[in-house]
Amino acid sequence: MKINNKTSSAFTLIELLVVIAIIAILASIALPAFTAVQERAKQTKDMSNGKQIALALKQFALDHNGVFPAKKPGANYDTAAALAGTDKSNDALWWLFPTYVTSEDIFVVPSSIWSTSADNKLDAAGAAGRVETLKNTECGYAFIMGLNDTSNPQFPLLADGFKDAATIPWQYATDKTIKGGVWGGKKAIVVFVDGSAQVMRCDDVAVATNPTIYRPGQATDSIFQASSDAAVTWLNDTNNPVLNPGP
Repeated sequence: MKINNKTSSAFTLIELLVVIAIIAILASIALPAFTAVQERAKQTKDMSNGKQIALALKQFALDHNGVFPAKKPGANYDTAAALAGTDKSNDALWWLFPTYVTSEDIFVVPSSIWSTSADNKLDAAGAAGRVETLKNTECGYAFIMGLNDTSNPQFPLLADGFKDAATIPWQYATDKTIKGGVWGGKKAIVVFVDGSAQVMRCDDVAVATNPTIYRPGQATDSIFQASSDAAVTWLNDTNNPVLNPGP
């Protein structure tokens, strides 16, 4: 009688399940790492764009006695009305077009609800107001008013847009699906008067659901607000209000 010694090369059900389980484990390890890499890439782009805007702001200041934009959109900068704390960062940054920048793309913060897209439709030179340039959803950066190119180089000039709250305008959101939550309240890109930029860590020392960036060694004063210590010269809430993006 002939004996068949051939063995089957097919997977058993148990072996197949083991392979599937291993693949699932590897995927669960790799996916968060891939997501983190994607987020860091977006933050790098955000920081690069912010630096380009800061460079344009410094060029503007060179032509305007060292002062960064401080007027509402209008046909002539010299005669335009002064910006107020209730205005939007779009209003100040509007003055950069078309002399210092020509593309709206650098004002879009990746994944920010403030800036979902830019169509690069611009107002005509000498326009009396903001209509097409940096309209709603085309700017993701907040702007700190009242600064000039000789201000403390460590003062923040631009930052990712904050929560849409008038009472405390320098706080971020932990919910990525709302305005101010672009990095989930964990990080924020800040651009300084000297044109440098950093990915900075947000802290929730004061209010867990409203993180902000505190000045080094501080747990009460945000980097974007006046110091509670009279001996420390920092921003002034009256002269340096934070303008969020907006329509």
